[in-house]
Amino acid sequence: MYTSAEDARSDLFLAGGVFIIGPVVVNLLLDVIPIRRIPGVAPTLAVALPLVYTVLVPYLLIRYRRESVRSYLAGERTARARAAGAIGVGLLLAAPIVAMSLAESFVETAPLGIALPVLLLGEGSYLVVARVLTTWLGLSGLMIYAAAKAREAFRGYPQSLRGTALEVGRWIAIVTGVATVLLLLAVRLSLGVVLLPVGVALTVLIAYRRVGRPQPTTTRAVVLTPVILLALGVLALSFDASQLVQGVWDSALLAGVGLAIALVLEARTSPIAVVVLGLTVGLMSRLGLVTALSAGFG
Repeated sequence: MYTSAEDARSDLFLAGGVFIIGPVVVNLLLDVIPIRRIPGVAPTLAVALPLVYTVLVPYLLIRYRRESVRSYLAGERTARARAAGAIGVGLLLAAPIVAMSLAESFVETAPLGIALPVLLLGEGSYLVVARVLTTWLGLSGLMIYAAAKAREAFRGYPQSLRGTALEVGRWIAIVTGVATVLLLLAVRLSLGVVLLPVGVALTVLIAYRRVGRPQPTTTRAVVLTPVILLALGVLALSFDASQLVQGVWDSALLAGVGLAIALVLEARTSPIAVVVLGLTVGLMSRLGLVTALSAGFG
């Protein structure tokens, strides 16, 4: 699996552009062409479009470059032998976010289905759960593809993975902290608003501590790729101050998840860990539900 730096950059920018711009264009078209009024079309689009925005273009590019999808999921040779252990890594990384989502649900006395979207199956909200599933499956696939392409596209001066992660994480923490304070002041004082950022921070910390020695090297652009894609993918701009702050807060949390994913992939852990992390966060946390239902996915 090798492409030139120029081809890798064009593939990465195309996949990222469709992910970020695609929902806007599709929603404009659907406003003009009212096909959602046809029975069955609206729910089908709700479930299928997240996959279109995330993994359709990478899949077509992989076929065009005559690559193999399996090669992206297999990772390094040593990682393939630890594929089973990667499932445990993914669950471990997702655990803090799931735990804090549950704690937030109890603090806010919110329905448990908000904290654990998978429980919505019992309430008959199959469409919501299906949308969450396709959204996070697609996001996981896109992050794996984008990280691989960024590794080929940006071959700058190598830096230590931990040092680069600390630099990027510091800015994410600042944005998250400011957005959390503003959200508390703009909406209402609530412990629940603080818990999810703590969960994301713990996930990043676990991923950071799992970076082995000798430290892998990377470049800042490679680490930033999943961070920027996830942050921009759910960012909802608004003229309403409280909604704008809420959008920045959601994006900052997803940026933290993106940093954890970058750490996992650059540490040469099997990409299966990213899929497990994404699906667990999606189906078992409020962050997963909010992301799937965000305006960014139409």
